Order: sequence, then C-alpha cells, then structure tokens
Amino acid sequence: MGVGAAAAAKLKAIRVETVGQLRALEPKRGRQLLTVVGERMIHELNGISCLALESLPAGQKGIAVTRSFGRPVTSLVEMQQAVAAYATRAAEKLRRHGLCAVQGLVFMHTNKFNGDTWSHTGQALAFLEPTDDTLELIAAATEAAASAWRSGYRYAKAGIMLTELVPIMMVQTSLLAVIDRDERAALNIAMDAVNRRFGRNTLVPAAMGLKPSWSTKFDRKSRCFTTRWDELPQVAA
Repeated sequence: MGVGAAAAAKLKAIRVETVGQLRALEPKRGRQLLTVVGERMIHELNGISCLALESLPAGQKGIAVTRSFGRPVTSLVEMQQAVAAYATRAAEKLRRHGLCAVQGLVFMHTNKFNGDTWSHTGQALAFLEPTDDTLELIAAATEAAASAWRSGYRYAKAGIMLTELVPIMMVQTSLLAVIDRDERAALNIAMDAVNRRFGRNTLVPAAMGLKPSWSTKFDRKSRCFTTRWDELPQVAA
C-alpha cells in the first residue's frame, strides 16, 4: 500500500510529507482526503490490522474428467481402459496447473432413460502422498474401477474426480513411498512434450487401449472453423 502522486499532493497541502506525519494524522481526516484507503493506511501505520493477510490465493478445489460412452460398456476390461484414459487426462490437467491430488473418486453409472436397469457405483481413491503422476493415477483408477464394477449392467458413463489439491511446491514426500519421483517426473514431462508437439494422444499409456470402440462419439460436434485449417468452409467459385 503506497501513496500516489495525486494523494501526495493532497497530503502536502496540509503539510504531511513524511511517514511519521501521516501516521500522526487523524484517521477520519485521512478518510476525508484519501477515502477509506487513506484511513486504513493510517491504521496500518499505527499497528492496527485492517486487511486479512492471505499467504496463498484460493486455489482450485478439484479436477474432474467424465465422459459418456459411444456405446454401452459391458466388460470390466473396457471400463478400466476408459478410466485409464480419464486418469491420464486428469493427470495432464494437474501438471498444467502445478497441482497434486491427495484423494479422489472413480464412478460409473448406467442410463436409466433408455430402459436399462439403474446402477450408480463408485470407489474412493487415496494416495500415500500427493501426486500428479499419470501411471500412479492409472493404477489407482483401474483398481478402483475393478472394486466398483458390477457385472450384468450396461454402463453409459464413467469418470474420475480428484480432490484435496495442493500446489506441487508444497508437497511433503513420504518416507514409505516406493516410487522414484524424479524418474516419473521426467517421464511425464517427456509425454507432455510429445503430445503438445504432435497432438493429443500421440503418446499414451497402453492401459488406455488401442482404438477403443467405447470412445465418446463426436458426430454432432460443431466444426472448428477458427482453429482448424481442414475444417474451413469451402466455397465453389
């Protein structure tokens, strides 16, 4: 908090030219001259706190990746491929924002509006230490999917939600951790770099499967006229 040129001129007009003189000024007089900001400044100079101190700005509360399937999923293998893909995308989001997750949830449900029997299940995720590692998230998500899986249902949607997010610079590592964090970080950086340069899903974990038939359909997606050359409108001369 400081004094600008206009405020300094007003203070100089009443012979207030030093910090000591400003501190001795009546707060109400400071408000008359410099609005409520001036009054607060005088209080702060006298050791009276007016504004709460925030050590860190409010951060993102959670990250979610959810999708409806292109067709109903009826096998655990396909469900695990799907949640592996969603965990991969969630990990990318974590790293993009410089965050790590402490816990999360994997869920899946059917579509009760097309006549299928309703089922909604989920399984919590908990990590030994906050993580943004793709492979660690995939391992936890696929295990959770196996725990939540119920045979005999046609699942229409699944997703992963990560909560209790903390900045990566504030992560405290565990003495019981068995993952080489430096090695995993290098791997994640390499994967992100390849996918940024050559396009999403150029390099992905095998757990996602190859050309899965359950993927979300985008047949009715609007064309990207402003961002893709191959989707520009064509006009015949």
